[in-house]
Amino acid sequence: MLYIDEYIHQRKLEDGMNEFDTSQRLSNIRSCINYIFEYFDQYLNIEGAENRTSSDNEKIRKYERALRHFSPDVKNWLVSIYDIYKKQINRNISNILYQSNIFPFMYEDSDFRAISYECYTQLVKRFPFIKDQGELLFKFIKEYHFIESTNYGLNIPDFSSRITEWINNTFQEYHVNLIMGFTYYLNGYWDNRASWPAKYKIKVESSLPDFQYCYNVKAKENLFNIHTLYGQLGNRPFIKNHKKHMEILLMYLWLHKVDDTYQDYWDIYLATFPDF
Repeated sequence: MLYIDEYIHQRKLEDGMNEFDTSQRLSNIRSCINYIFEYFDQYLNIEGAENRTSSDNEKIRKYERALRHFSPDVKNWLVSIYDIYKKQINRNISNILYQSNIFPFMYEDSDFRAISYECYTQLVKRFPFIKDQGELLFKFIKEYHFIESTNYGLNIPDFSSRITEWINNTFQEYHVNLIMGFTYYLNGYWDNRASWPAKYKIKVESSLPDFQYCYNVKAKENLFNIHTLYGQLGNRPFIKNHKKHMEILLMYLWLHKVDDTYQDYWDIYLATFPDF
């Protein structure tokens, strides 16, 4: 649900109003007055608002603020669902999206369209009220990717001009945040330690039952299951022919963001790639 100033802004954009055109002054005044009447007479569900408690209204306003970076259409859709069904469905959608290693690396509408179909199939079983709302789901996913990639920040490590250029160019041209994508991938890889082949496991002493071994970063082949990951991403122009860039960045992120057990190994590892 939009605030009145947001509603007026949206209607101005829809009508192409130029408030600085003095020749349209009277017409613009009439339009603004009409927008206000529309807002209260048509847009707002007055009866529903009256029936809400002040606590309910505050929760809705808080939820709206959390969605401030989304377009009015998407924000209104999500808030309406929350208002009627008390479901913050954006959380359910994001959980599905990050089950895919590919999502952070998406950049084409066809990517977002395909994953929106997958999300819709899963969501509509639990939330039948989203039936026939696939287009808004698609818009949310596309905007969510943009917002996540932007807000995460690049935080580019300063160890290689070639890799810095690769990360920057990818973000500028495709709005794909490689730092975010590979960090999320490695966090998932860490969480799935039971699937590591034996040669990648090093026993450690730990009082934590779920942390009995760490990753053998000194292994020479297929670090972090990079062969499979490259197979999934290698057709993307910013990944194709960049497999060695991938491995070096994965190693940096693992040692500095995921598991610092062997952080001292970083300089030794990087020295084996003098060209970088």
